[in-house]
Amino acid sequence: MRIAVIGGIGSGKSEAIKAAAELGIHTLSADEINSKLLCDADYIREIAAGFPQAVKDGAVDRRLLADIVFSDSAALKKLNSIAHPKILKRITDDISDPLAVEMPLLYEIGAQNLFDEIVLIYTPIGLRLERLKQRGMDTAQAERRIKAQADGESLKAAATRIIDNSGSLSELRDNARVVFSELTKNNIDLE
Repeated sequence: MRIAVIGGIGSGKSEAIKAAAELGIHTLSADEINSKLLCDADYIREIAAGFPQAVKDGAVDRRLLADIVFSDSAALKKLNSIAHPKILKRITDDISDPLAVEMPLLYEIGAQNLFDEIVLIYTPIGLRLERLKQRGMDTAQAERRIKAQADGESLKAAATRIIDNSGSLSELRDNARVVFSELTKNNIDLE
């Protein structure tokens, strides 16, 4: 059983993945895979070739790179063409069963057929904006990142399960444990 966990930035995907891990489900995160790739010399060279201004002293300036790609759709497309094949390879190479993968851009990269179930963490945009501001983003940065991703309504139509994250963190985690337990048929006491 391969489960994709999707949702826009600030929706709560990472917290849902933590709940899956607590149930003993092997988990991966596309963002964490990318973070590890950003320590790989070959990957850094590819980023430097496409975005020389974002690489200094052999390291990627993540903030500068984000500012570049979230201000220019062509630059974002270029970065995605470098990153996504490598991220997808790491995911497809993992043979864990069950496997839950935090995939912010599942549909944008056409990876939906790699998964048996697609769980959307749905959170209203206003709440997502507030969370992103709490993380230190200004409103303009947060809005640019949200606009660079698929909208929640189209994701709702494509998901096999939806977890509403309009409430508290504990409600999200409880709801995620129920859904992951049902999907993997774990016999776990959820009380």
